[in-house]
Amino acid sequence: MMSKTTVINPGDNIFEVLNVPNATYEKMRLDLMVEITNWFKSSGLSQVQAAEKLGCNQPQLSLVLKGKYEEFTIDRLVKMVINTGKDVSLNIHQHVA
Repeated sequence: MMSKTTVINPGDNIFEVLNVPNATYEKMRLDLMVEITNWFKSSGLSQVQAAEKLGCNQPQLSLVLKGKYEEFTIDRLVKMVINTGKDVSLNIHQHVA
């Protein structure tokens, strides 16, 4: 029996490819978490220090670093990114049918 292979191209929303409900929302949360993770890795801070700067506690930061996107709202993640000194903006695009 052959298994079906799914090809995911760069720039694809993996959640859409995998037919995850609310794919756009899930990708937004994951993108924000990647930004936080990259900031943390380059910060030189401990998790406790970084969590304080982000406005959360160490266990919450640990969840972010583990990619547990389902644990956080977009609003919460945006606030954390803003606390890294970055701005967050939203782009809205028309779907091409």
